[in-house]
Amino acid sequence: MIRTKSHVFEAGLLSASALATSVAPALAQDESDRVETDDVIVVTVERRAQSLQDLAGTAVAVSADELRELGIRSVEDLDGDIPGLQIANNQGNVEIYIRGIGSSNNTELGDPAAATHINGVYVPRPSGIGAGFFDIERVEVNIGPQGTLRGRNATSGSVNIISFEPGIGIREFMLEASYGNYQEYRVEGMANLPVTENSALRLAGFVLEHDSYMESVTPNAAELGLNVPTSEAQGVGVAEGAVDFGFRASYKIEPTDTLRATLTYDWLSQQGTGYTGVNYANALGNGIDPNTIDEPRKVFGRAFTPEEDTVHWGIKGQVDWETPYFNIEYIGSYRDLVYDYEFVTPVSVAYPGALDNLSPADFDNFSRVRFITDSESIVQELRFYSNDDESPLYWTAGVFYFEEDQRTFLGTTGDRNPFFTGVEFNQTTATESLAFYADATYSVTEKFRLTGGVRYSEDKKERFGVNARYQFIIGGENFSCCFGTGVGTEGFEFNGLDRTIFNPDTNGDGTLVDDEILAFYFDGVKTFGIRDGLDDIYGNGVVLGDAPPEDHPVCEGFVFTGSCGNTFVPEIDGRIPFAVIGGTNIALQNGSLENDFIDWRVRAEYDITDDNLVYALVATGNKSGGFNDNIAETEGLGGASPAGSAPAAFDTDTLAPTYDVETNTLFEIGTKNQFEIGDIGVTLNASVFYNDWKDLQLTTLTSTAQILEFEGVDTSDLTQDELDSLGGNVVSFTFNASDAEVYGAQFDGKLRFPGNVNFDATLLFLQTEITGSDEIQDSRFQADVDPVNSVNRSIEGNELPRAPDLQFNGSLSKLWELPTGTFDAVISAGYRSDTFMTIFNGEDFSNPSDPEPRLNDVVEGYWLGDAGIGYSHGFDDRLRFEAYVNNFTGKEIEQAIIITQFDNTRFFNRPRTYGVRVRAKF
Repeated sequence: MIRTKSHVFEAGLLSASALATSVAPALAQDESDRVETDDVIVVTVERRAQSLQDLAGTAVAVSADELRELGIRSVEDLDGDIPGLQIANNQGNVEIYIRGIGSSNNTELGDPAAATHINGVYVPRPSGIGAGFFDIERVEVNIGPQGTLRGRNATSGSVNIISFEPGIGIREFMLEASYGNYQEYRVEGMANLPVTENSALRLAGFVLEHDSYMESVTPNAAELGLNVPTSEAQGVGVAEGAVDFGFRASYKIEPTDTLRATLTYDWLSQQGTGYTGVNYANALGNGIDPNTIDEPRKVFGRAFTPEEDTVHWGIKGQVDWETPYFNIEYIGSYRDLVYDYEFVTPVSVAYPGALDNLSPADFDNFSRVRFITDSESIVQELRFYSNDDESPLYWTAGVFYFEEDQRTFLGTTGDRNPFFTGVEFNQTTATESLAFYADATYSVTEKFRLTGGVRYSEDKKERFGVNARYQFIIGGENFSCCFGTGVGTEGFEFNGLDRTIFNPDTNGDGTLVDDEILAFYFDGVKTFGIRDGLDDIYGNGVVLGDAPPEDHPVCEGFVFTGSCGNTFVPEIDGRIPFAVIGGTNIALQNGSLENDFIDWRVRAEYDITDDNLVYALVATGNKSGGFNDNIAETEGLGGASPAGSAPAAFDTDTLAPTYDVETNTLFEIGTKNQFEIGDIGVTLNASVFYNDWKDLQLTTLTSTAQILEFEGVDTSDLTQDELDSLGGNVVSFTFNASDAEVYGAQFDGKLRFPGNVNFDATLLFLQTEITGSDEIQDSRFQADVDPVNSVNRSIEGNELPRAPDLQFNGSLSKLWELPTGTFDAVISAGYRSDTFMTIFNGEDFSNPSDPEPRLNDVVEGYWLGDAGIGYSHGFDDRLRFEAYVNNFTGKEIEQAIIITQFDNTRFFNRPRTYGVRVRAKF
């Protein structure tokens, strides 16, 4: 959603938009303290208090008032608010791109290119932080590498969410309530309480609920003629409903004038229906132009209502001590995230005639997905910095330590699918990072300053676990093949992180027999569904011919008839001539990696006058390398032959393809200026920049067979059946695919007219190009389905995804002073030009003149806008009434698109939302 920085006016004070970077405070300046005067905003910049216009770099801060007036209540809502910043929620994973540089690797092995922080603490997995947007003082977005200042792997920049600190000697309470469309209500409260004369406690919390932004138009079971439990008879719910809750407690004590300590605890919960996206595959397959679908959130749900259960909490301690020689700051933090999401994607987006192209089986398909991420992370940082404001030298140096332990699970079921039963990824991953850094700015003269910084980092990663892809093959009379049986229906539950068997070769003989494979599979299931047939059919092992019905019964209604047909009938006399194990692939995971790298920056800045600054800088940022899922080097990914129960080789000597460190070098020249034209105050800032992005870590979906080919592994000893099996095993794969160039110019302007009328605008020109690229596998096609198109393709010269060439944001605001208080209003608008959403830029390599519609990944240029009004009764901001509308044009724009052989899933910005709010302080 595009927004621009709005302005809220309290007690007649004009709040200007802020440009700032994310840093910790000097002792004399609380991180929550932001001094605002007419066109002067003092923020904690580069880990010290600094004016916006004195910052020799590009960054943005959005204040609490700005967040509140336009209804921004999560980090995803910032998408489009700031030119160059693109944010998407991809099935609960927050993906942040800054000027086209980002990462879509959301696995346990991936690291974001834009580092997210809460109160200055690095957060490796930002799931659930949307519930943390309450009692927020500001959000800071730093553009460009931040290696020598803060964070980890911040190659594109960083986002810092900063809450209010306790105010010592202040007793204050706040209560705010709002109501909007989609039956949304939100209640937030805060209490700031003095504990002693030199300490205070701040408590804050909120609750938010709203109905789904999607509309399910699924016919009920009776209309579809489905024989399903009564509880499901009236259809199912869909994603994008919210039930959020958050609580934060912060205690600050200043025992002396030179010592301060703060302890903060936060607990965040999201219990809604999450984000599944909308699947356009059926519409595209039936010749529907996506641009003709006016209501993309009107969908056909299926099976069951998605369920999200995310709890994200943390505790942070910070101590600041001023010595006679320098200041010392220590930050220690522990964060715990459990993200648990189980869902089915909608059958299809609704379009005219859709029901004619869907069958009852589509709505009763329980092919489900469950994600679990259990992340525990520790951050410790000890920093020393100068405390003499009169000295020409400002310096900071320190050590940063990060540790993360993860348990991750991904499980799917292929309900009644004759060739695919499901996958399971079950991992334990440990990451450790240690860094030393130093950064200094020296005033050569009163007007000329030089800055230099360096950071050395060591990263270690290791993982243990198992990956599996299951295929159980069921045949009918006369050995006709193949049927599918029910799995994942009502009551089904994965064993998830409670799995006990990780190495299926339980007897250690190097081969897998059917009983070992079945024992491994059944260990991954906690409870089968009430209409599942798989447990009954394979409960006594494989079937190699006619078997008595009592040994291998068939659940009525759950076996396909004919060769891959779609009519549900039991087999004749309840008999299955054969039920064997097909291309089941199982691979142990035991990857490890160590790497180190150096970040650095140099900068020169010169004050032409007190109101005119020019600067030039070069800064680098590195993102740690990593390794991919292990795969067997040659034969033996497991799986018995459909023709019999011969054992399959199981090779624990596996291949874990690695990828190298990614590096971004930023060159930027800029100027910052303030002046007056008559009675109009003008701020005009400009910069030109060039990013040299090396060894870009691209994450794509590809088959195991193609990974082996890419890694140069000899597969000549494999049988054709084994090669076909590997071709159908599609996994996430990350590699250093290419380099890229990112360059452009940015202009920021403010006009302060008489009468409290103000106009703010930002214009960004951005160009991106892939250079030095290897040919990469076209992940939009699956090797075992379309081998002709699922081949390596050139992306040389393509544009980066999520990087519009032209981006504009502007806002107009006005304040009226009334006898009883103040009234203010703001309207903002933003534009984004056409942009690609995948690295393939929508190209159909086989049919360039008549491209396949499902490959089109272009989001056409668009305008969005927001508006807000507010009335403050009195001049002490004790009582305020507000009304807002987000996305008043009602446009729903793709923030991410996932294109595979069988899916075209799209994730959208928030629809039009509006509401009213009242806030009281006492």
